[in-house]
Amino acid sequence: MKDHSPILDELRAMAVFATVVRSGSFAAGARALGLTRAVVSHHIRALEAKLGVPLAQRSTRSFSLTPAGEAFRVHCERLLDEAQDGIRGMELLRAEPRGEVRITCSHHFGNKRILPALLEFRRRYPAIRLHVAMSDANVDLVQHGIELAVRAGPLADSALIARRLLREQTMLCASPAYLRRHRAPATVAELGSHRWIAYPPSQRSLAARAGGQEILIPIRGDVVTDSAAARLAFVLAGEGMARLPAYDAAALIASGELVHVLPEVETAPLEIYLVHAQRIGPSAQLLRDFLLDAERGEAFG
Repeated sequence: MKDHSPILDELRAMAVFATVVRSGSFAAGARALGLTRAVVSHHIRALEAKLGVPLAQRSTRSFSLTPAGEAFRVHCERLLDEAQDGIRGMELLRAEPRGEVRITCSHHFGNKRILPALLEFRRRYPAIRLHVAMSDANVDLVQHGIELAVRAGPLADSALIARRLLREQTMLCASPAYLRRHRAPATVAELGSHRWIAYPPSQRSLAARAGGQEILIPIRGDVVTDSAAARLAFVLAGEGMARLPAYDAAALIASGELVHVLPEVETAPLEIYLVHAQRIGPSAQLLRDFLLDAERGEAFG
């Protein structure tokens, strides 16, 4: 039988190290763990010996991480968080989950994909109260007391954790009415002379790939919007072309209401992320895991 005691000792030492870092000192970490300071020091010295690098600089009154300790801290804290999340998750299984969770998502994507998942979540966990904020703005989660946010990426660097929900194909689309008024582009070069629906308002160009070459399509037009639903409505009305996600475009192309323009042109996929702070409550953890499981089960397409 394989002896797993070395790895168990290392995992225990990593949890001790993460607790000391979060507590701010060896003494405070020892109190939090219910151990003596000597035992805590032993675990960290053993970890340093295993890694071959010092993790902390300490004296009788001060404690600070070395560069190696700062880098290793991230892994140790993640290990500790995952363990604590697992324990809380099991606690939730012992009784009907209760509590509340606040989540925000955009109007358009939220109505299409998130609300059906939330309805299923409510059927499964009826004692959890949901506060659903539908907004196209990237609201400050801490300021508004929101635990989970569904956002399109790529995301700016931040202290928030982002987990990808889906990666959706996109395509260039226009209505038949638009293409009757404006000759359909036959080449990539002609795309720059067409009218576009600009979304988001800051959009000035669109990156694409054709024939193995990267291209940049200038976005010009008379309609600018901060709403994905409005973008789709303007495209359907023949006001211009746009890059649309497959969840908007596929059925409309199949029905003839939209045309997939220059299918050989590849546009970047739309990536949707579930975003939350480092620490969230049990109900938010349950909803987070439910949505991620729904994605893995292809509930989001």
